[in-house]
Amino acid sequence: MNPTEPMGREKISEDLYVIRQEMRPGWYLSVLVVFGGDNIGIVDTGYENTPLDHVFPLIREKDRSLDEVKIIVNTHRDGDHIKGNEVLKEKTGATIAVHKLEAEAIPSADLELEDGDVVALGDRSFRVVHTPGHRPGAICLFDERNRLLVSGDSVCGERRDLIRMGNEVYVGSLRRLLRLESYLMIMSHPFMPAGRNILRGQEIPEMISASIRIAEQL
Repeated sequence: MNPTEPMGREKISEDLYVIRQEMRPGWYLSVLVVFGGDNIGIVDTGYENTPLDHVFPLIREKDRSLDEVKIIVNTHRDGDHIKGNEVLKEKTGATIAVHKLEAEAIPSADLELEDGDVVALGDRSFRVVHTPGHRPGAICLFDERNRLLVSGDSVCGERRDLIRMGNEVYVGSLRRLLRLESYLMIMSHPFMPAGRNILRGQEIPEMISASIRIAEQL
């Protein structure tokens, strides 16, 4: 973790921050905050206290306003990714976007996404990559220009219990991610065997390939 940043937060670049919130010792959730010139985008919202304790302080420290948050993308329906939706929506008025297959499970959703859609977060453009496996409407976000992949829980490594849509579907999604040739991947949790949530370069195909091998052993 960057030692110049407060614990629980990592600055990836001038416009990109990852917030980490401990769920239990050695395990955390991640929220991505993207700062644009006149807007802010967020990926996943954590728990009910995540916006108040982590997201809003970061925005204020950057001397930005909460009403600059324009869009929030949920990678899937699980509580540690969506329970902060209501607080963020109330305080910012932002649009909450989810894959169409997750919309029914996320009452706060305003916008339904499909594979191939492009979402603007800050000054970056992210392509929606539908990656069923963990959840039917699980998505990744790919910033092609910067080779950044935001993978949510779609690459879950040794957590075989998170493969809920069947191995064949899950592995198919992972093989698709391998073809993206990402340089930076941000996962929602420190999935093993990587043991951390931010991977770079060759670490990315190694983690995805390890996840495939683990699933194929089931």
